[in-house]
Amino acid sequence: MAATKKASQYGDEVARIEPIGIEHIEETERHGHVSSVFTLWFGANVELATLTTGTAAVALFGLNFEQAAIGLILGNILGVILLGLVSTFGPRLGVPQMVHSRAPFGFYGNFIPGALNAVAGVMWFAVNTVLGSFAFEALFHTNFVVALVIMALVQVIVAVYGYNMIHAVERFMAIILTLVFIGVSIFAFAHANYALPFDAKSPLGQYTGIRGGIIEAVGLALSYLLGWTVFGSDYTRYLPADTKPSKVFFNAASANFIAGVWLELVGVALATIFPQAASSPNPISLLTGIEPHWMVPVALFAVIIGTVTADVLNIYSGSLSALVINIPVKRWMAAILVGIIGAILAYIARKSYYLDFENFLFLLAYWLAPWTAVVLVDFFVIRKERYHTGLFYDPRRFVRSGLWAWIIAIVVSIPFFNQALYVGSFAYHHPHMGDISYYVSFFVAALVYFFLGQRTARD
Repeated sequence: MAATKKASQYGDEVARIEPIGIEHIEETERHGHVSSVFTLWFGANVELATLTTGTAAVALFGLNFEQAAIGLILGNILGVILLGLVSTFGPRLGVPQMVHSRAPFGFYGNFIPGALNAVAGVMWFAVNTVLGSFAFEALFHTNFVVALVIMALVQVIVAVYGYNMIHAVERFMAIILTLVFIGVSIFAFAHANYALPFDAKSPLGQYTGIRGGIIEAVGLALSYLLGWTVFGSDYTRYLPADTKPSKVFFNAASANFIAGVWLELVGVALATIFPQAASSPNPISLLTGIEPHWMVPVALFAVIIGTVTADVLNIYSGSLSALVINIPVKRWMAAILVGIIGAILAYIARKSYYLDFENFLFLLAYWLAPWTAVVLVDFFVIRKERYHTGLFYDPRRFVRSGLWAWIIAIVVSIPFFNQALYVGSFAYHHPHMGDISYYVSFFVAALVYFFLGQRTARD
């Protein structure tokens, strides 16, 4: 007779609020199949925010189809490698991504990136919810506030239920989203203006030129994926400990690459067809001109679904980060808090989507690129994949050298910042180089932590 499941055990139950927060996942709780990593990331990226990343390469930097494609593909290759690597941490360590970050940063030193990630979860929720609310408003002919409230409620409910519910929703929605966006893709690629030249008068392209614009497109795609990187092991930590890292890497990397490149190129194509819509504060106008016209409401419905599939991850991981910085609430309460704050920000950001989106992506990369370098060096080089669970929960490990490497890398990269909010001295004198600050900060953080972090492997 099979053993009776303990009353407190979460297991693979979907219709139950996840009782575990940032604790280590014991062997008795390990479950799931590595294929769920693919469906989760694919479902999360087949959505309008991914599409508008491609659109921004044309609308902001004036690139033509070929130029934008080169930059976006390169950015995706770099991004999925990083996301695939951190995703492999989950089964091996059994802790959320920001809990692992305590190893190189220290228990309290990790509060700074933890707080930034909680804020990032809120802001990503806001960015995506703007799109979903625009679509809801257009499809159901309601006002923005009503659409925003309904969208926020649905997303928060899924995130409150947690890990198993999120994976189940992503598996189901990925199928629907794929079918709809195949239809959108057929129209977009068939009607794209492949002969459209570089626009030297575009808002940012007039400063960067073609080469700088392509570098910026690389940065757009990379920044988009760096926003996911800090969530990586949140969605793999329940997998059995003996799950092969190569399979986790392949599923995470391939799902993000296929969905990212596909939707971003659709966004580029639509921007060449509807250049005025590409510059509109409401990116839903990109879809309202597609033909046959009966596809418009279907596409709008897909945008609503896609908003949910992306945002439940932002709410969930944002709530985990709130726990990492010792905010005294339960995980489900933190998810509600993230949803409320994010909805308020979505209302504020609704009138200047593209510029806010571009600024937000680059701001994310400024701290995420060096953070990613530190955690990768710690895992693969300093500790060589050897950790003990108590390391992640010991407040006596106050601050560790990863924090200093991270701060040094950000400071060193400041002259290379190049975006609307701030242009560093190097970027000002070399605008054709675009924004290369995240590459600088990544390599500086990796190098500094390699030397400073040697002693942390002993604690």
